[in-house]
Amino acid sequence: MSASAKTPVYNLNVKDKFNLSKFLVQWEMILVYILILINVVLMATKGNLYFTPGTIQSIIQSGMDLSPLVLGMIFVLMVGDIDVSVASTMIMSSMVTGLFMDAGIPAVLCVIAGILAGGLCGAFNGFLVAYMNMPSVIVTISTSMLFRGIVKIILDVNVLKNFPDFYVTLAWTNILGIPLALICFLLMAVVFVIVLHKSSFGRKLYIIGNNSVCAVYSGIHVKRIKLAVFILMGLMAGITSIFFVGRMGGGVSSTMGTGYELDVIAICVLGGISTNGGKGRVYGPVISTLIMAFLSYSLGLMGVDANSRKIMIGFILIIAVLIPNINKSLIDNIKLKLLYSNNKNIEALNLKSAQEIKSLSSLIEETKKDTSMSESDRMEKIKKYNEKILAIKTKCKEQTIKLKAEAARTQGVQKSHEKSVQ
Repeated sequence: MSASAKTPVYNLNVKDKFNLSKFLVQWEMILVYILILINVVLMATKGNLYFTPGTIQSIIQSGMDLSPLVLGMIFVLMVGDIDVSVASTMIMSSMVTGLFMDAGIPAVLCVIAGILAGGLCGAFNGFLVAYMNMPSVIVTISTSMLFRGIVKIILDVNVLKNFPDFYVTLAWTNILGIPLALICFLLMAVVFVIVLHKSSFGRKLYIIGNNSVCAVYSGIHVKRIKLAVFILMGLMAGITSIFFVGRMGGGVSSTMGTGYELDVIAICVLGGISTNGGKGRVYGPVISTLIMAFLSYSLGLMGVDANSRKIMIGFILIIAVLIPNINKSLIDNIKLKLLYSNNKNIEALNLKSAQEIKSLSSLIEETKKDTSMSESDRMEKIKKYNEKILAIKTKCKEQTIKLKAEAARTQGVQKSHEKSVQ
């Protein structure tokens, strides 16, 4: 077979053109607007404090003690599971590091031991969820109490204060005016972006989250991946213990970190991660982490107590979960009533016609750019496409009128039947 007779190779990659209007209204950009609005309100109400050197850094640092947990939770939610034991795992990791430090073990080994302890807790969760087929919410609620109970038994009322010096340095140091904790968070976020959006592992997470049964029949080792995700969540809890202990000034007790798991889930959901799995991107939770930091700090400056702030976070979580449903169901119902007279057949007809017109419009644009044709041929072809578009519009209009008339007749018959029955 000659080289010219070989089957042509087609590029199957689909690359959407950049659309500025869509970009400006996507969820991540809305989060950016919210972050800007919070800053504007803070500047207007507490201008003297806002522009004081170190205030912005302090606000950002206040939200960084749970930031690695957010990254780990993205993957857990992506596969359709949830982990409410992350705060207890974090305290468990902190305790292991502190006890090893008290035992005189080198600091590097103590830090590694603490992170690995978090990984073991995550592996325990992952085994029960993936291989024992237990619901993740039940498993992690149980292990949350288990891990926290172990810490309380071991520490009792004692406080561990012997931790590596770099913990406090990481939590409170600024480099060129930028918090070091933020830099570390963004670097970790870049890794998670690459893994989730650019690797086969990330694509598998989306597939599992959308349909785990389909993923199994596609040859994906769902159980292994879920186990890996929970282990990663545990390791991120171990890393979070570094930020957390540093933020607390180098000390930890068994009662610290309560409620962190709810904050982390709220941040992820606000960032656009679906609790049903298979939907979301890393960028949203990164932005919403900063939103929560600025929001909590702003409310604190305005005299709102901690309990009231928790209530507001709860409302934010509910609203963030409802927004996608409102967008899909409510707007679709409004369109159906206003544009299509509450008739599904009319809606289907118009949507099909709109799709055909869109395809023909694309062909017209391609024809205009086709330099291989003469001007007369190009104009003739465009004329035919326009005639087809006009025919589709006319036919759609006629059938819509016909369907509306049939619906009106049917409705009239039903009303007359109801009156006769009465």
